[in-house]
Amino acid sequence: MTSSLSLPAKVALSVTSLLGFLFTAIGLAWLFAPAYAAGALGASLLSGTGLATQIGDSASFFLCSGLFMLYGVLRRASSWLMAGAILIGLVAPARIIAWQLHDAALTLDAIIIELVTFAVVYAAARSVRGA
Repeated sequence: MTSSLSLPAKVALSVTSLLGFLFTAIGLAWLFAPAYAAGALGASLLSGTGLATQIGDSASFFLCSGLFMLYGVLRRASSWLMAGAILIGLVAPARIIAWQLHDAALTLDAIIIELVTFAVVYAAARSVRGA
């Protein structure tokens, strides 16, 4: 199935698959082990309504981005890959805005991971667009 793709395209799709599984696993962790998921991301759990929102939004974000990536790779569908890339890519500017406007910590390590993830998934989307 990947014989018509170049080596860089195959690498981008392979890495995107791994990222898709990782993000899906993080989403499932938010549902079934939220304390672990929060701790792994350097966050603490809220309480009450905030906890419900935190778990629901975080699980949804990670599951959607991961499953979009996996489906995009499986179907070689650029639009699904782009949906996953955009979800992840928008987190970096949101973190910068949070730092600038709301006195949040500047998390450069996370921003770099998000930008690299965006770049890889974007490359995968471009590689299947004409395939």
